Amino acid sequence: MIPLVVVLSAWVLWHDVSVYGVAESQRVAGPTYEVDGYNTWAECETAQHVAMTKEELPRVGPTIERLLDGIKTWQPNRQYYTTFRYLCWPAGAGPAPFR
Repeated sequence: MIPLVVVLSAWVLWHDVSVYGVAESQRVAGPTYEVDGYNTWAECETAQHVAMTKEELPRVGPTIERLLDGIKTWQPNRQYYTTFRYLCWPAGAGPAPFR
């Protein structure tokens, strides 16, 4: 008997929401979680761009900065900022390495 191996998805889209303190230059809070799985990198990349666009729309203004994999929004006092990031990462490799 030949073992049956089924790959449900080869790529996972990860979402990371993190809050950083400017004075400490370190992550203060934020979850990282898996959004969805995709069969190909191209499908994951398309979903990444759609998710980033949806994330940006309600936050457009002078306190937003675009990142390669998401956006950064500054608090009015500029002491903290929040990142909303999306990254395609191989399935089974664990959470994406957000930095």
